Amino acid sequence: MKIFSCDAEVDGLYGPSFAIAATVRVDGVETARFEGRIADSAVSDGWVRANVLPALAGMPVSHSSSEELEEAFWAFWQAQKVGATVIAHCGSPVESGLFRRCVERNLDERAFEGPYPCLHDLGTALLALSEDASSVDAYNKKNGIAVPFAGVAHHPMYDATAAAVAWEHAMARLQKTSV
Repeated sequence: MKIFSCDAEVDGLYGPSFAIAATVRVDGVETARFEGRIADSAVSDGWVRANVLPALAGMPVSHSSSEELEEAFWAFWQAQKVGATVIAHCGSPVESGLFRRCVERNLDERAFEGPYPCLHDLGTALLALSEDASSVDAYNKKNGIAVPFAGVAHHPMYDATAAAVAWEHAMARLQKTSV
């Protein structure tokens, strides 16, 4: 199974992206990744400045604007999307908003280029397993799942990778119970 797991950090729940990451995993092995960030000065939301920016220590600035960052993510998505199951943890409004902004920049050409059939939500899979839908870290810890990225919550590559390995585990559980 090919999984495209993405995470974005935005300026407030509905603001522009300032950090984005995605990991592509095929049968449990990472085959590609995307990481991008803009300068902290673009972030105005107080909660985000206090709780998210510290998690990004060591993540280099790679793009000059949110639009440039989102377009780079879009290009990565276009290169990786064939055959991918797209996931995020609690993907609305942040990751769904990211895809929407990207599509709306060129609606005529991109209207049918977003995640299809949908952006799947890890939270729903965890809920179906009677787990805490709000915490990927709690699920991974409870199940002894190591996250193959040295980082913390709110670092987008950590969050994307933690969601991907939790998804793989959760799907194996769900498929086992449905047989």
